[in-house]
Amino acid sequence: MTRYAARMTEKTVKSVRRVFEVLELFEREQRPLAAKEVARRLDYPLTSTHALLKSMQELGYAEYNASDWTYLPSPRLPRLLRWVEDFLQREPLLLEFMDALNRATRETVNVSRRIDTQVRIIHGFESRHLVGISVKHGTLMPVGQSLTGITALAALDETARRDCLAQIRARDPAQAQQLDEALIHSVLEELAEHGTTCRCDLFVEGIGAVCVPVRSVSGDSLVVGVVGPSERITEHQSAHRDAIAELAAEFRVQTPFALV
Repeated sequence: MTRYAARMTEKTVKSVRRVFEVLELFEREQRPLAAKEVARRLDYPLTSTHALLKSMQELGYAEYNASDWTYLPSPRLPRLLRWVEDFLQREPLLLEFMDALNRATRETVNVSRRIDTQVRIIHGFESRHLVGISVKHGTLMPVGQSLTGITALAALDETARRDCLAQIRARDPAQAQQLDEALIHSVLEELAEHGTTCRCDLFVEGIGAVCVPVRSVSGDSLVVGVVGPSERITEHQSAHRDAIAELAAEFRVQTPFALV
């Protein structure tokens, strides 16, 4: 579907985990904290705690008060994620659909929006398997170089699709050279027949996805994808398509093609 990195859920990157544990500690305490207290509460080495908090400060995500040696998350952090909160408030049924789909398929489930000649992942639920494909919120991908983007293109009406392809040729010659209009047509035929499309090893070897175009509450065209290792997606694609159809009906998710 895109250039995801395969991950093993039983082992997380220590530095990344610590950043989120520090943020969760601030959320619980809701007050400035000194590095010494953070280290004690989380049982971290003091030296690495100082380094972590200093890095957050230098990146603009924490503020430091030299008078009492305390840190506090900066206003930049909630601004960075405000769009997520807006999306969550606008699309409760779509998110319930995605959560249920994640539980039914046990694979990563994400939703993306087309932005001109690219698509952006705007939300997702991680795989429940020990080995799965990680979702990276905010990731931008060329429309013509991901199954998500190809699905978004195929779901457009003919005029809008022609206009988008013209934009790609005018603005992004490198992407235009790699456009596969036969693939777009093939995905469109599959959507017309099933309402969903499935491809494995399309742009990245070892990764497969089942995608479905959907309509948001505000009328935006989005793409929901069930993403996993190619072997599992190939084996379970029929069950994943059935789950998409059943859960889309249950949560009243609108799709431009009939789900069969």
